[in-house]
Amino acid sequence: MNKRPTLTGLRTALDPPLARLMRAAEAAAIESGCDLWVVGGAVRDLAVGARVHDLDLAVRGPLPALVDALARHAAADAVEVEYAQRFGTATVHREGYRADLAHLRTENYVVPGALPDVRLTDGIEADLRRRDFTVNAVALGLAGVDRSRVVDPFGGLDDLQHRVLRVLHERSFVDDATRLWRGARTASLFGLAPDPTTRRLIEEGARWLESISGERLWAELANTARRGRPARTVALLDEWGVLRGTHSGWTLPPESARALRGRRPMPAGRLAAVLLAPLPQRAAILQRLSAPREVRLTVEDTARLLEAGRGPLSPGALAPLEGARAEARLAARWLDPECQPPLQGALSRWERTRPALDADTLIALGVPRGPEVGRTLGGLRRARYLGTLGDGAAVRRNARAEVLRRLERGEGWD
Repeated sequence: MNKRPTLTGLRTALDPPLARLMRAAEAAAIESGCDLWVVGGAVRDLAVGARVHDLDLAVRGPLPALVDALARHAAADAVEVEYAQRFGTATVHREGYRADLAHLRTENYVVPGALPDVRLTDGIEADLRRRDFTVNAVALGLAGVDRSRVVDPFGGLDDLQHRVLRVLHERSFVDDATRLWRGARTASLFGLAPDPTTRRLIEEGARWLESISGERLWAELANTARRGRPARTVALLDEWGVLRGTHSGWTLPPESARALRGRRPMPAGRLAAVLLAPLPQRAAILQRLSAPREVRLTVEDTARLLEAGRGPLSPGALAPLEGARAEARLAARWLDPECQPPLQGALSRWERTRPALDADTLIALGVPRGPEVGRTLGGLRRARYLGTLGDGAAVRRNARAEVLRRLERGEGWD
């Protein structure tokens, strides 16, 4: 049973630093003569009794004056403000938390997938109409004419009660196909199912993902990683054709689905590795997503670990894996829990293994300077890993004897 959102309930649902930031925003709105609402996800989360971790605030009135007053009420030395006058938005950071403020607005999408043309408005209902789904088009008045009143013009709270995901208009995914990603996250988090119209629009909407930039798509994957229930979210993205719409070679491998089962929010690079390392077109998908370089390297490390997992645990197989990233090792263990533990145990032992003699000692023994020193060090390292030089105090003595023997016979380590 959903709860009716109230200001008292909201204050209770916020972590103390965020609650202090909200109280400062309320006082600032009264001081600057603004009407103020908390909108979207915070109201939705409050209705289902969840903790509220983000504050999106809608403003009617002079936003710069409100932001200045908010900084004063929140203690200016502890507040960082980012203000974008062109878009009528501001972000206030304090104690590791943030509140996003935006003037009431309407949006017009001239070209599918492009950022919208924004016009300021005075109506909260007009502002809510531009949002993605009814469950996110809800507001709770903090200050001004609607203080303490819930504004729900599209029945979002009823849809939440009846577990329904419903878009606000027919062109929703044409205008902005990233709403498909947000819809999957919202549906998975709250157990919602698309109504028939939304289901049809989802089936038709995946083709509009072609118009979305890679940077925006990567942001959606990163948001998916940091929110709850990634397994269910990704399963819906696959079922709805969103993965294939993002790139034709992207599907959800069975091992990826198993690896994500029961997992909590995670770094974006780890989610990308779990989803993409098993796929042959992973490099092309990462390029489509404009994924950061570190993420691409993590995915490739994961793929190499998976490929090596069913092969021999010889030094020759382990050497190319040396230095694999920690996130890649974890992702590979999730994807292949049978073969990865022995492989990664051997890899860790290989990485700890050092040659029994150093380069200066080899040169003093007569090994020619240059590449031969490196080859000899590599051979000694392999021999030590395999135990052919013995162990304990005998290793250095035996290594010295083996080097001298090879020098006498003119043998190298190739």
